[in-house]
Amino acid sequence: MSSRGAGRSRLIVNPSSGKDRGPHYLPAINSALRDSFGTLEIVMTIGSGDGEETAVRAIEDGCTRLFVAGGDGTLNEVVNGLLKAHALDRVPIGLLPLGTGNDFARMLHLSEDPEEALAALAERREVAVDVGTLNGRAFINASGGGFISEVSEAVDDHLKAVAGRLAFLIGGARVVFHYEPVLTRVRVPADGFRALSYEAEDRQAEGEGWRDFGGDRVLETRLHMFAVCNAKQIGGGRLIAPHARVDDGWLDVCLVDAMPAMEFVGLLRKVATGGSHLGDARVRYFRVREMEMTFEHPVKVNTDGELLEADRCVYRVLPGAARFLAAAPGETSNS
Repeated sequence: MSSRGAGRSRLIVNPSSGKDRGPHYLPAINSALRDSFGTLEIVMTIGSGDGEETAVRAIEDGCTRLFVAGGDGTLNEVVNGLLKAHALDRVPIGLLPLGTGNDFARMLHLSEDPEEALAALAERREVAVDVGTLNGRAFINASGGGFISEVSEAVDDHLKAVAGRLAFLIGGARVVFHYEPVLTRVRVPADGFRALSYEAEDRQAEGEGWRDFGGDRVLETRLHMFAVCNAKQIGGGRLIAPHARVDDGWLDVCLVDAMPAMEFVGLLRKVATGGSHLGDARVRYFRVREMEMTFEHPVKVNTDGELLEADRCVYRVLPGAARFLAAAPGETSNS
């Protein structure tokens, strides 16, 4: 058997990703992947959880390579399926970013143009990527709560289909003047905490509010929003964690203290225009290997676009736990 046809590949397609682009591009995707990788099986997802179940079945059927045509939410389900099947570290994933945000695809330097993405995947360039977990469930891009998760709930599939990335802006406008910050307790093991080197580091990461408790770092504050990030961007390109890397064995954390609504709007503009929010004294930015957050009442938490509710969140990182096909840095116009 030739190297081109070696192994067994399966393509998992979310037909409702983005503006329902999956079915439109499927013939071209099918042809290109077969040319590059040989025999290909195709499965369509229908509802929530299908991506995870399909990934588990793919491993049971002996597949050695998975392709995902969809957005961050579809990818999240597939990653969790591979984790459940104990195959995350041995079955590479090729992502075709057809979603609305496609934030993780940018970390792999993959173009949102299907032809360019397919060309990059054909190079078979594999990279090891960290995986985050929230209460044992995996995420690959980011997990966030407070204002972030309230916006996620406001941005439903219909709004995404109609407005594309503007959906996140519309959803934010719906939420910003009504959200009530939540009292939060953050606890980080001292040996799993790292402040970052930027201008306001001492004031935010090391300074006011933190205390020592049994050798751990503990902070109690009322949060407007928080993000625990494996990658840099959320919400279709918002640079919430500008120093994050997907292969450094750490999760980047951004905590935003409560503030008046109009001041928060100004802070969001800084997030949207290049990450200058890190210079604000009400923003704490640091890295962790493990972190526990407890809230005064259950809150919604967004994890790669999927929503859950919890009053306690335990985050951990699994260094280099997943394998992805990636483009070379600088290879595409949107990398």
